[in-house]
Amino acid sequence: MGGRVDARETQEALFKFYKIPVGLYHPGDLIEEDLYFLYQGNYLLYRLKNLSWKSEDRSKLEDFGVQDLYIKCSSDRSHHYFLETHLNRILDEPDISIKDKANILYSTAVSVVKEVFDKPDQPENLRRSMATVKHSIDYLSRDKEHFFELMSLARSDFSEYTHAIHVSAYAITLAKQVGIKTFNHISALGIAAILHDIGKMKVDPKIVAKSGSLTNEERREMEKHPQYSYELVHRLGTIPELSETIILQHHERPDGAGYPKGLVENEIHALSKIISLCDCFDSMTSERSYQKSLTPLQAIECLRTEYQNQYDQNLIVEFIRMLKR
Repeated sequence: MGGRVDARETQEALFKFYKIPVGLYHPGDLIEEDLYFLYQGNYLLYRLKNLSWKSEDRSKLEDFGVQDLYIKCSSDRSHHYFLETHLNRILDEPDISIKDKANILYSTAVSVVKEVFDKPDQPENLRRSMATVKHSIDYLSRDKEHFFELMSLARSDFSEYTHAIHVSAYAITLAKQVGIKTFNHISALGIAAILHDIGKMKVDPKIVAKSGSLTNEERREMEKHPQYSYELVHRLGTIPELSETIILQHHERPDGAGYPKGLVENEIHALSKIISLCDCFDSMTSERSYQKSLTPLQAIECLRTEYQNQYDQNLIVEFIRMLKR
């Protein structure tokens, strides 16, 4: 006779253990999930959910040499959502390392952006992306080393999700570099960076991923993506109007060779020029289906020579300074 499979055991098998910072909880906090620690290859239950975290809990873990706690989640998405809801505390906690903060911010941001691109017509996802930008500004504003730590996680293999995160980090940091201090302006820039390519979801995927040269018709369709991005976010009415403008203009160029409207120098918003430079730099330093990635030095040289009429040269100088430790 075959043994009967216990339904609870089957359900438990769907869950995996995911890492959370050991410094997440403070004395008196209500624990939201059962907490485990890893000991000799086994996950051991440490504290049950719905109990209060005690002051001695941290010291006990330190005595055992425990660096991380774990929770059970049904998916990566559930884990990232848990971290996303605690980002404020994680980024404020002095006992959590800069490296761990960067890893958590990067992974949760990518998770949020993926959901935005998968379901771009949901205002709630756009609001979550705005919250992610706020966290990014908070993290990047504290110390320039935070920027280098975050960008050390940048992958050269291109995806729309990671590209959005990279451009946002570059843009926020460059804005600080050139002396922009108004939070609303920096926030609008970061939001625009996250969402600038969302209109590509309306372009034929075969065109977006094409490895060879685009035909004239395909290029015209691809060049509609800033307009598509603008129309989508404008219709939802969730993000700042300034972000909408930056999104619409992120492929405009001072020499009038950009799109979708062919604007020239003074017709392009200063923040749009920042995002266009950051967008181009990250694209050139990423491995794409139609191009090999350049080194940062090669990309800078290209911006200063081949594309010298398409980008603000003063911004490029500040971008170079930004990249120096």
